[in-house]
Amino acid sequence: MKHKNRLSKRICRSLPATVWIVTGSSRGIGRVVAEMLLHNGASVVLHGRNPERLEQTRRELSQRYDETRLAALAGDIGNPDTAVELTVLAASRFGRLDGLVANAGISMRGRFLELAPEVMDTVVRTNLLGTAYTLQAALTLLQEYRGRAVVISSLAGLRGFPNVSIYSAARMALSGLVEAVRAELQPESPRPVLISLGFTENDPDKHILDAGGTAVRHQRSADATQQEAAVAILTAAFGRKGHYVTTAKGRLFAAANRWLPGLVGRLLQRSSGRIHGG
Repeated sequence: MKHKNRLSKRICRSLPATVWIVTGSSRGIGRVVAEMLLHNGASVVLHGRNPERLEQTRRELSQRYDETRLAALAGDIGNPDTAVELTVLAASRFGRLDGLVANAGISMRGRFLELAPEVMDTVVRTNLLGTAYTLQAALTLLQEYRGRAVVISSLAGLRGFPNVSIYSAARMALSGLVEAVRAELQPESPRPVLISLGFTENDPDKHILDAGGTAVRHQRSADATQQEAAVAILTAAFGRKGHYVTTAKGRLFAAANRWLPGLVGRLLQRSSGRIHGG
């Protein structure tokens, strides 16, 4: 998948009057995806953990787009009730569901031997179970309207990265989840897609969990803008494959990990955690 700064005309023509849920859309890549959908005529159910930030995002977007095409729900995506409420909101407000972008997630950094149990629980509950709950809750409606679902992962879902052990484990599990769900569904049914994002720019104020569970500021180098990531996500939603990897470096890493896993392992070990796959 090549980087693009804009959606294809084919996808743009497919979006008007559709309804999408985008989890983790009060900020970051999720917000950019939501705005891209709104710009192309779709209706969007926004979601975020922080009610104040989510409401601010909803207000800002409603100033640029038709407010009747916006709904919002705050809640912990690791709670199965939140996933159900998102789907119910889409159905009650807009009468249908055509797309899901399971983007909500949380990152961490810290040596495995120092990780607090609550950090492990939070990361797995949010990144794995939250995605599973959301996909399960949405699938019936998505099948009814022949909708599309994209599950967001990262390069850490292809290979275990040092100092993000439990994050890598949760991201890797998403691959098994998507593969299993695709195998369960009939070939003619819409099936979920997994996208492993290459290193993408963060919001300036992004925080992640340290080994003890404290939220700390995190910045790293990036190979793609959030706009490019959003285009890749929506392009994958309309694609034919079950798995996509973004950015040239991301695809190079995926190929190296497949054909030269020993070399990749040695390089990661020598990196001392300087490479972060989330």
